[in-house]
Amino acid sequence: MPTSQSKTFRRDRLRRLVEAGKVTAIHTYHFDDMYGESRTHGAMPVRMRPADWKDMKQGVVYMFPSDFTSKSGGCVINTDSTITLYVHSNSNYDFRAEGVTYNAGT
Repeated sequence: MPTSQSKTFRRDRLRRLVEAGKVTAIHTYHFDDMYGESRTHGAMPVRMRPADWKDMKQGVVYMFPSDFTSKSGGCVINTDSTITLYVHSNSNYDFRAEGVTYNAGT
């Protein structure tokens, strides 16, 4: 969860890490009017959504390109080096990324 010490993290950088297979989801949250609330807990690999949904595998968190560009979204790195992506008010993700750490000096 974000703290008051969270710092902005570039969403395009996060997308490149996802595309490189260096990101693991540790918590996700979604809510919509049709299906209600859904959450995941525990480590799951993160990938960009394939063009054909038939190529999707269970146990993987798939991201849309728009998840990284929505005007209502944002991204922060937290003091525990987790990265939180806010897609919009009803969708957010907490990630760990290889080689990414919180640096208090920047």
